[in-house]
Amino acid sequence: MRRTRFFTAVLAYLAFTTLLHANCASDQKKHSTETELLITDFTITGTQTIDSAELAKITNQLTGECVDDNAEELEKRVEALFKDVGYADAVVKNLHIKSNDSLALPKPVSLEAEVIEGQKFTVGEIDFIGNHAFETPSLRSEFSLKNGDLFARGKIASGIDGVVHLYRSTGYVDCITSSDAQKLSDGAFVVTLSIIEGPQYRMGKLNIFAKKELAEELRAAWELPAGAVFDSEYLGKYVDSNRALLPPEFVRKDVQVVRDCPDATIEVRLPLDGTEPGSQSRTKDIECMK
Repeated sequence: MRRTRFFTAVLAYLAFTTLLHANCASDQKKHSTETELLITDFTITGTQTIDSAELAKITNQLTGECVDDNAEELEKRVEALFKDVGYADAVVKNLHIKSNDSLALPKPVSLEAEVIEGQKFTVGEIDFIGNHAFETPSLRSEFSLKNGDLFARGKIASGIDGVVHLYRSTGYVDCITSSDAQKLSDGAFVVTLSIIEGPQYRMGKLNIFAKKELAEELRAAWELPAGAVFDSEYLGKYVDSNRALLPPEFVRKDVQVVRDCPDATIEVRLPLDGTEPGSQSRTKDIECMK
């Protein structure tokens, strides 16, 4: 059995799925179109086993799309379309972008990709190592793919993201995951997710650096009491639901999170008026030393 690293592939997938997906008409209102391409036609050549109906589904996903004028990112995206229907080894051998009107904005182009699709894979097992807070069935339920389904890298990435959210919403703020995939001789993938849970944190102090009246209003709106299991996702919800009270420029990353490792508690700071030294800086979460 040939072993392959999977974690890097997942990160790559998350990077290129942030390409534009809205139609060009709406994008023109938000982005400069000078570096955008409108794919009016998409042709795939070089495949060996994939049928015409499946190819049409893939080409239809890009035809009519506005994308950045970046050949490398386009190659990754074309590969992703194949890898999301089971062709985990798909490689774009050549990519040609032909302009149909050099003066139009966005620029209409024809896209032609030569692809070696390789073998089609299914999901064998999804296993977990290092999980103690949650039983394997609970973690497995975060993945929409069942054993025997076509291997779809995007859905695997979404499942891993679901596991991370599960841990971080239940106090395991320092949770770290890494993943490997193993190809079996029967054309299946076994995915193994390794988890370092870290301590389960509870809510400590809430410090709001603002004028007294505002601080009291914001404190009254805070729903995570001291001693409760810390939910890191609550911070974003709190900022959104109290937008009318907060400065317009204040966002989730402005919330300061300070871990007390020995006590496994978290102090949350809302620096709103600069009364604390350095409180106006957009500090990142302060992590415990491992």
